[in-house]
Amino acid sequence: MCGNKRHTNSSERQQPRSVKKHSSTSSSNENHGELQEFLNFPLQEGLISTQLLPSIIAHNWGVSTLPSAALNPFQLQLPRQYGEPQPDLLTLVQSYNWTETLNRIRFHPSEASAVGVQGRTPLHIACDHDAPAVVIRSLLIADFKASTMVGTSKMTPLHITCSSQHASTEVVSELLFQGIDGKKATVKQITEMQDVDGDTPLHTACRCGAPIEVLALLLESNPGVVHARDYEGLTPLLRLWVRYFVTLGENVISKVEGKEDLTGDLGEAWQKTVLLLRVSYYGESLCAKATSAIEKQVQLSSLQQMNYPFPLIHATAAVDCPRPVVNIAAKLNPDLINKTDCKGYTPIALAAKAPIFKEHDLSDNGYCIEDKIHGDDVPALAADIPQQQRQTSVIKILLDASADASHPHTFTGRIPLNLAIVSGKTWFEGVYSLLEAYPEGLMSVDPPTGLYPFMLSATVGVDDNEEDMKVTNTKRMEADITTIFCLLRIRPESLDWAI
Repeated sequence: MCGNKRHTNSSERQQPRSVKKHSSTSSSNENHGELQEFLNFPLQEGLISTQLLPSIIAHNWGVSTLPSAALNPFQLQLPRQYGEPQPDLLTLVQSYNWTETLNRIRFHPSEASAVGVQGRTPLHIACDHDAPAVVIRSLLIADFKASTMVGTSKMTPLHITCSSQHASTEVVSELLFQGIDGKKATVKQITEMQDVDGDTPLHTACRCGAPIEVLALLLESNPGVVHARDYEGLTPLLRLWVRYFVTLGENVISKVEGKEDLTGDLGEAWQKTVLLLRVSYYGESLCAKATSAIEKQVQLSSLQQMNYPFPLIHATAAVDCPRPVVNIAAKLNPDLINKTDCKGYTPIALAAKAPIFKEHDLSDNGYCIEDKIHGDDVPALAADIPQQQRQTSVIKILLDASADASHPHTFTGRIPLNLAIVSGKTWFEGVYSLLEAYPEGLMSVDPPTGLYPFMLSATVGVDDNEEDMKVTNTKRMEADITTIFCLLRIRPESLDWAI
C-alpha cells in the first residue's frame, strides 16, 4: 500500500498542518473593530477571567496588540445574542474559537468528557488544532482522564501534539504533568502508550519532525522510552533516520566527512541523534539531574544543554543504531576509536558484546516517502533483505576505522573476539571479522573462564553464561556448530592445547 499511514488509517489529524487556522478574510482594522465591540460588551451571566485573555485574544483574532479599551478589572463577558442557542464544546474547539471554548469549559466542564467522531474528545481536537496551552490546561482540569483517552487509531492527545513539526513544548508539558492523577495515570504510562502503528509519542515526534525541544521533554519525562520499539521493530532513533533517509536521500547522508557537512536538515537530524544516543547510553543516570526540573513542570532542554561527558562513538556501538550513523560518528571522532569509556570498553568491544540487532533497511528503494515515513511495508528483518543489499556490520565499520581488535576489556581482560562469542554472535556475525583483525586472538585464553575461543563458543547457552546473557540483554542462546568448526579448522592444533 502506498499512502500516508497516519492519515489513511485514521483521521486523528483531519487537516494538513499548512491549513490556515482562520478562514476569515477580514482586515486587521475589521478585527480590531470586532474585538473593540467584544471588549465593550456589557456584562451578563457568562464570565471569563481577564487573566486568561492576553494569551488567547491575539491568537484568536490575529492581532499583535490589543486596543486600548478599558477592561473590567475583574471579569469580562463574551458577546451573546439573547436567547440564541450556544454551540457545545466539541463544536467550539473544532472552530478554533478559543475564547468561547474557555468560557464553555468554565460553565459546562462535563462537556470536556464528550466523545465525537472517531472517538475524538475536545482535547484530541484541541491538540490537532494547535490550541494555546491555556486551553489544553483548562480541558485537562475539567477532565484529567482525557490525557490517556484514545481515538480509533489509538492516538492519545500527546501523540497528536507530537505529530506536528511545530509541536509546542508548553502544550506537551501540560499533557504530561497537568493531566496526572497519582492513582490512575502517570507520566510513564502516557509516554509509553502506543498507537495503531506501535508508535509511542517519542516515535511520533521522530517520525513527524517535531522540534528537538519536544524530544528532550519526552526523554526527560521517561528516559526508558528511548528503547521502545514500534510494531516494525524500530526504536525512535531508527524511526528518525527512516525520515531523513527519505527526505534527504542516502547519497547525501553517505557523503558526510566532517562537521562542516552537518548543516540544514542534516544538522537537525544529527542534533536529535546525539540527544537520543546520549539518553540511550546513559539512561536514568543522565536524567537524574533533571528530576527537580521535571517536578517543577520542566525547565526545558536540560538534556540538550547539559555539559555531560559523552563518547558518541561508544554510544553508536552499544545500541541499535543505523549503520550510516555509526559511520559518521567514526569520522567525527577518530581520536576516540581506541579509547575506553567509564566502564573500560572500547567501541569495538561494545559492538562485540552488544545484542544481535535485527538489520533494518532504511533506504527508500521501492518505497514512496509516505510509505517510508509512515511505515507501510518496510522489510524489518535481515532475512527480508537480499544478500547484496546487506549493510556493513558495526564491527566491520569500526575495524575499517582502525579500531584495535586486540585491546582487552579493562576490568575482565576479555578481548573483543571472546566478547562477541559470549554474546552469541556467530562466525558470520562478527567473529570472522574480529579474528581476521587479530589472528592471535585464537590462541588467547579467556581470562574469566580459562577457555580458548573454540571452547568458549561451545559453552554458549549453558548456565555458566547466564550472567553474560543478562548483561548483554540477549535471549537464551545455543552454541553454533559452524562457528566452533571454523575456529577449529583454522588452528586444529588448538585441540592439543585444550588437553
